[in-house]
Amino acid sequence: MRFRLLKLDPPTRPRALALGTACLFVLGAACSGEAFTSGNGPSASGSGGTGQAGDVSVSEAGESGSNEGGSGGLPGESGAGAPPSAGSAGKPGTSCDCAAGEYCQDGTNKCRKCADFSRFEFGSAQKLSTLAQGIERFARPAAAGSALFYVSGAADSSKILYAASPLSGVGTPVTAPMQVESGPLLVDFAGHNLFFDRRQPGGRKLRMAVWTAPALSTNDVLVPEPINSVGSDDYSIAISPNTGHVYWMSTRNGSAELLVQATSMTPPPAPAVLELKVKAGTAECARSGDDATPWVNLAGTLLLFSNPSLNENCEANDSGASDLFAAPLDKDGAPLAAATALASLNHTGGVSRETDPSLSSDACYIYFASDNGMEDFDLYKAQRN
Repeated sequence: MRFRLLKLDPPTRPRALALGTACLFVLGAACSGEAFTSGNGPSASGSGGTGQAGDVSVSEAGESGSNEGGSGGLPGESGAGAPPSAGSAGKPGTSCDCAAGEYCQDGTNKCRKCADFSRFEFGSAQKLSTLAQGIERFARPAAAGSALFYVSGAADSSKILYAASPLSGVGTPVTAPMQVESGPLLVDFAGHNLFFDRRQPGGRKLRMAVWTAPALSTNDVLVPEPINSVGSDDYSIAISPNTGHVYWMSTRNGSAELLVQATSMTPPPAPAVLELKVKAGTAECARSGDDATPWVNLAGTLLLFSNPSLNENCEANDSGASDLFAAPLDKDGAPLAAATALASLNHTGGVSRETDPSLSSDACYIYFASDNGMEDFDLYKAQRN
């Protein structure tokens, strides 16, 4: 069995999510190479958002694909009992007459703002079966509606697809054939709005283009140094345009690390390792794994990611298993507290891998991938409750 957070009996399950002790984070010295700076992005339709650096205060939480602000906060321990599988997480909320951008709090008739992350619970996860063509990962919002980018295929042959109506059919390829790509992200930043990584000579590299649904408006180009680095793999990018913080995975220091760069600073500092901790029972363990699959909201106040399942000794549970986590971020892009597991969405046993989390444009839904311990990944969607 996999170790989970300390469980309470169901009657005393804590539903609210709590903040922990703030963490300190220091960025590196000035960078070399061409600076990758935040600035006005394209006005292409289907954009993941148009917020610019500094237009949302650090106490707000605008969502990816939306300029809506809201109360910031940290998801804390998710609650009691063994959480169900990816297909049956949580329990449905009581019926409410909530406005757009709100959800009905589970067990009450209270409507809460989706942009408020002080409570971070989810209802039953539903498989996006119409997109199923084998292995699907990295579901990422492609507009303010239900449109999605996602990745289809095994790691050595994966392609990025776009689905304008994911509940009625499969997607169409985004870039040229014969490319192996992953990690799509739609967000207005540095004159581009579509970011992804591609396997090419020299390793995986981050690329960017301008997207106007349903196709690219410009050819894709390499993200400049120091985001990309010669001789390393650079992949799985996440961007907060409101703060200018860029997060991505890189092997430039030998092993795979989650890096951050504050591109809005002049001059921008060198990329630095994000000192990210995860809660495992009463312990706080260093982030680990080859790919955190990070995602950050526009306001830069909430980081979602995946991490190997750990026990209280910070040792891996169930070889190969991974869980979804969430951490609050401060104005410098650093975690305010150790990340907590999204227990209502994570499996409790076996070698199931939950990964690739992201929120919808209104922050009322989460998308993620799970293999349910069966090797092949499927995409899931769950509503806040």
